[in-house]
Amino acid sequence: MEINETTKINSFFTKSEIKGVKSNSSSKSPDTSGCSGSISKPQITDSFIRQDAVKPADTGIYSKESITKTIEELEEQRTQAFVSMIEKMFQMQSNSEFLSVGDITKNISLNFSKEDIEAAKESISEGGFYSVDAVSTRIMDMAMALAGDDPSKISVMRDAVTKGFGQAAKTLHLKEDDMPEITKNTFSEVMKRFDDWENSYKKDDSE
Repeated sequence: MEINETTKINSFFTKSEIKGVKSNSSSKSPDTSGCSGSISKPQITDSFIRQDAVKPADTGIYSKESITKTIEELEEQRTQAFVSMIEKMFQMQSNSEFLSVGDITKNISLNFSKEDIEAAKESISEGGFYSVDAVSTRIMDMAMALAGDDPSKISVMRDAVTKGFGQAAKTLHLKEDDMPEITKNTFSEVMKRFDDWENSYKKDDSE
């Protein structure tokens, strides 16, 4: 079967385009006298790049160093938050002690009712919210939760408590030795419990 020029055009152009071609074919041909030789087509070359030569951009987001750094920063933030909580607990316990004995000169506010004083006495008594045992237990519960099962974190938690105790003294404008007796006793109790915690790991290793 012979394929004529119309068939070729129909296979590559739409009807509107064909119409335009027909109308242009009847018009005067463009003057190509100024052109010499044939018009060369632009050369298109494909380039092939080996896959192993393409390296992904190293953003550092998932690198070992960046992950380690992020973990360390998060741990530092948690430890600092722990220090702040320790500071507040020792500060509140100290204020309750000062208030219970009528020594209000070390407190910011001077407006205390009899009910406030009685509540302060109750809070530092045995079984009270700010008693030695209650505060020590809360501190150790937080420390153990943060350390998990990693015995190397015990010293970090111990240092955090020491730092919190020191900051509480500064907030109260006191030297550590001048802190209320109940607060110093609480600090000593916490340190004893840290020793027991650390020794429990040593005992497990020896068995």
